[in-house]
Amino acid sequence: MQAFDQIYLLYRDDFVRTARHRFSSMPEADIVDAWQDALVSFFEQISSGRLHTLSCSIKSFLYLIGFRYIMKSHHLNLKTDHVESFSDKAENLHFAEEMDLMPELNDEQILLNARIKELPEQSKRMLLLRYVDGKSIPEIAQEMNYQSDNSVSVTLSRTLKKLKELLEKDVKR
Repeated sequence: MQAFDQIYLLYRDDFVRTARHRFSSMPEADIVDAWQDALVSFFEQISSGRLHTLSCSIKSFLYLIGFRYIMKSHHLNLKTDHVESFSDKAENLHFAEEMDLMPELNDEQILLNARIKELPEQSKRMLLLRYVDGKSIPEIAQEMNYQSDNSVSVTLSRTLKKLKELLEKDVKR
């Protein structure tokens, strides 16, 4: 528990400062709550065995969790049923890159990201929902207004095939 106390104190002020800059209308008490929620979530994930390794720094992981809590809280404060859109997620990823919160990527990951950016917006959104958010095919169908689960599966399969073709071209070079 002492390690979590140290992590809490080590990054807290920087998180609050960064969040205050990014979410200027958010009360500082809410920002601190988000930081505490991020630490609690981190602790619970480790304790339950759901989190074994990180592909980024602890600081990056906690910031992303904390910012997600802030955004969730901000959307609730707006009293909307807002579902975070793809453009919001893209903006969040851009923000994470700007703040140097993204993990170091190896050459294959850099190449994969470059090829994903070449895909149509709908395909990128579907990949994000499936492999980042972990949504099921029926959930994606509902969120993206598809008529059937099968059409989502087919579209996802075609998207992965196209991505594979793009990557194979790079390997042949």
